[in-house]
Amino acid sequence: MTSANHGAVQIPGGIIFLQIGIALVAGLVTAYQPGVNAAFASYSSSRLHGGVLNFLVGAVAMILVCIVARTPLPEMAKIATAPWWAWVGGLLGAFFVTSAIFLVKPMGSANYVATMIAGQFIGTMIIDHFGLMGLNVHSFSLGRGVGLLLMVAGIVCIRYF
Repeated sequence: MTSANHGAVQIPGGIIFLQIGIALVAGLVTAYQPGVNAAFASYSSSRLHGGVLNFLVGAVAMILVCIVARTPLPEMAKIATAPWWAWVGGLLGAFFVTSAIFLVKPMGSANYVATMIAGQFIGTMIIDHFGLMGLNVHSFSLGRGVGLLLMVAGIVCIRYF
């Protein structure tokens, strides 16, 4: 990571297995999130209140992570210069949580998560192909197209078999 990532936890680039392991654990815990959100929402007066509580717990957790990591407070003048799309992360998270709250029970956890991951894969291929959000360009390829088709086949298998 570059020095532009103020306060970011750095993982040495040469430790690819650690990076892969962390990403796998992130995927593993993310698989539990829709079911946890749906269950938590069922204990609220409204499913939507469950989503609010989810974000409150997440905000407290992130504040604690920042305290433990001793990250400096953000400069408001610098934050104000962020592009408009940088501000929609919370909205995207709210959409993710709300979707899970309403869809995981009728669809089933595996079907919901597999379909969601396919959507993520499509989105990331678009981001990579066009280099959106300042990321490096990784053009769409035959291999990526085959990967997408295999994901769709996996969703069909999860749903119908």
